[in-house]
Amino acid sequence: MSPTARAASRLTQDPIISKSQNESLARMVRNVRERRFEAGETIYEADAEASFMYLVVGGDVELVSPLGKRVTVNSARFGEEAATDVPFYLSRASALTEVTAIAIPRTSLIGLNQFNPGLKAQFYFSLIANFGGEQVHAAAEKAKPEDSGARDGFEAVGWFVCILMPLLVLLYGPELGLDRETTVFLAIFTATIVMWVFELVDEYVPGIFVLLTTLSLGIAPSRVVLSGFASDGFFMAMSIFGLGAMVVMSGLSFRFLLWLLRYLPNNKAGHDVGLLLTGFMLTPILPSLNGRVAIVTPFLIDMVETVKFQFGGKGATRMAVAAFTGATLISAAFITSRSVNFVIFGLLPAQEQQQFQWGYWVAASLATVVAMLVIYYVAALLVYRSPEKPQLTGDQIDVQMQLLGGIKNREWAAIVSILVFALGVVTTSVHNIQPPWLGMAVLYALLLLGFLRKHEFRDRIDWPALVYLGTLVGMIAVFNYLNLDKWLGRHLAGIGHLLEHNFTGFVAVLSLAIIAIRFVIPNTATIAICATIFMPLASQAGVNPWVVGFILLLLGDVWFFPYQCSHYVQFRELTQAKSVYDEGSFLRFNCFMNFVRIAAIYASMPFWTALGIL
Repeated sequence: MSPTARAASRLTQDPIISKSQNESLARMVRNVRERRFEAGETIYEADAEASFMYLVVGGDVELVSPLGKRVTVNSARFGEEAATDVPFYLSRASALTEVTAIAIPRTSLIGLNQFNPGLKAQFYFSLIANFGGEQVHAAAEKAKPEDSGARDGFEAVGWFVCILMPLLVLLYGPELGLDRETTVFLAIFTATIVMWVFELVDEYVPGIFVLLTTLSLGIAPSRVVLSGFASDGFFMAMSIFGLGAMVVMSGLSFRFLLWLLRYLPNNKAGHDVGLLLTGFMLTPILPSLNGRVAIVTPFLIDMVETVKFQFGGKGATRMAVAAFTGATLISAAFITSRSVNFVIFGLLPAQEQQQFQWGYWVAASLATVVAMLVIYYVAALLVYRSPEKPQLTGDQIDVQMQLLGGIKNREWAAIVSILVFALGVVTTSVHNIQPPWLGMAVLYALLLLGFLRKHEFRDRIDWPALVYLGTLVGMIAVFNYLNLDKWLGRHLAGIGHLLEHNFTGFVAVLSLAIIAIRFVIPNTATIAICATIFMPLASQAGVNPWVVGFILLLLGDVWFFPYQCSHYVQFRELTQAKSVYDEGSFLRFNCFMNFVRIAAIYASMPFWTALGIL
């Protein structure tokens, strides 16, 4: 029996872990390792970072607490601290005899608890059985991070600006030719932007602030302010979030990824393509960059270890670039890939919304995607040449497939849902049911038949993102209701003229502006703010606003330093324990890809002209 198969067998025997879903075990098994300890060897010390939980395969282990309590473990588990919120071990663990144990990293246990919420409490009970509850509670309290003084100072400046800027708008608004209602709303809008820029609160909170103050002051009718919650984009986003949750929670996405890895060629190109396709296939069904990065990164680590590439070498770095690129590069190509794409869709005029449904959106972005992928692939081949040869075996994937078992009813339900939704979108011209309502019908069927469970519907749908979407679309509706778009158009006449008569020049100016803005403003806020300004200008200039919105989605993801990109920070944190890739090389390649995005926009212009949208 192979080490992976032995680890899988031990996982299924553990009284707590065996209660988890099969796909959770299959995800976990790729990261566990069999370890051996000699008699008398210290496995870990008290107060050391709790990085692993261990399942005993054979031998006796003694746990000794700082208070002198001794516990002998010979057939169960120890190190449960790694499966809870306790940050460090409460005891010293030593091998009384020769010990063989399965080591499970904390990162895998976090994922196990996320997919099986009831397990964490059982790990706590197991830990308390060995050590008193007061000791466990005290240790967990130490895990709470302390407030940063630097962050407090930054927030203080942010709140000061948040109060000052609206006051200046209220003071000088009438001098700009604005009436009372428009001036007050512009002050509210300014405060909202400052909250986003300084990240004073979660990104959906400023939208609620706009909604509340605008309705309370009677600045615009409720049908305008709340229009975002009745928009097609809102219901499309809700249905896609639900369908994506179904695909992930059923285990279908994980099964597909294993199929992909099993049948791809066993060479460098095959592995890179596999990592790319993994991200690409998740992009239209999982509307979260961070979610896709979280799923793809363990596969990257596992693949680098399996093919025995040197961590930090060119081969491993090339694979890291492929994994990150697959999860992020073509996010603008699908309306369903993240919440801000629904914002762009919601800002389109009604006629364009009818035109740019899921399929046409993808078709219109095709030239850009092809251009980026061709340049990326050639550049990766040239930059990351390496003599290392992969040594991949199918044993681990076979064990994971065995743990998954046969296709289950929930997976069949996910497959049927995807097919019904895709078929319905393709045949919209026949039945005249728009995609948002097709998506809602599929979501309703999944809830009605119990395939998507109540706690999954509550926990796995990104409700804050939906609130953000609804309030933002409503905010823009008020913006237009008060004719601020036309007022802005008059004051940005030069940009409008450039948009109408020199689109290539406009793209150059816009690229430089967004690159500068992204040094201080997060990507989602950058896209939302710029869309508010430039998409209405595009309509006035006779340019299809989808083209401008799509360009904003591409340019909004430009970043040069890690602090500018939250999903890269997540990617780095998930890989830094093993130093999988050379970060300097990765960042230089990302810098190159930023300019590839701009080049791809210019390369797409003839294609958009041929489609009649430019």
